[in-house]
Amino acid sequence: METERAVRVYVANYAGHDYQRAEDFGKLCFVTRGFVPFDNLDRLKFEIAQALADSHENDFLLLSGTSLVNVFAALLWYIMHNKVRLLIYNRETGYKEIVISHASIEKMLEVIRG
Repeated sequence: METERAVRVYVANYAGHDYQRAEDFGKLCFVTRGFVPFDNLDRLKFEIAQALADSHENDFLLLSGTSLVNVFAALLWYIMHNKVRLLIYNRETGYKEIVISHASIEKMLEVIRG
């Protein structure tokens, strides 16, 4: 019988920030670390996909680091799980969960299309 795995928080890039408060949401897993070169984007996408391979739909993605790493991580996550549970940090209020799903995207498109 398989035991349920604890929720994880995948940090898009470990950039030296204090992520201790994010541990309240689950075990921290770092997708990339430090400076990320953009001279080989295929390699970067592969590295991010490899780091996210064990993620589950109930895990979190914490945006951190450069925009490109965050975009690749969120896009791959969405493709893998059909939704993204983001953790967004605000210095005053702490972490907040935002869920992006197919349904929420459809609702946004309905509003845009009128």
